[in-house]
Amino acid sequence: MRLVAWIIRIVLFALLFVLALRNTDDATLQLFFGAVWHAPLILILLAAFALGIVAGLAAIAPGLMRQRMEVARLRRALNDARAKASAGPSGPGGNPPPEAQVPPYNVIGPSGPRV
Repeated sequence: MRLVAWIIRIVLFALLFVLALRNTDDATLQLFFGAVWHAPLILILLAAFALGIVAGLAAIAPGLMRQRMEVARLRRALNDARAKASAGPSGPGGNPPPEAQVPPYNVIGPSGPRV
């Protein structure tokens, strides 16, 4: 699978390299307020591509940060719950509470007695 991915990368790079070599003619980009940019066409295309990447990253950044904050909050809650469970009081007679004795659903084989 890695070989196929590398072959695709090499072919894509070769195609983009040939595209860059064939589009070296000067182009004029008419900007706002009468500004004009004279540059090779491939440079203008590269700038537009880079601007698109920056715009896409700026669009997803708030959601990504929100998800990271939520993951951090959930990890803290999980660590707190684990700390409470390990230091928590046991049931009467030193036995764990009945809900702790129920095996998880993904256990294969005979389960112990249910309380």
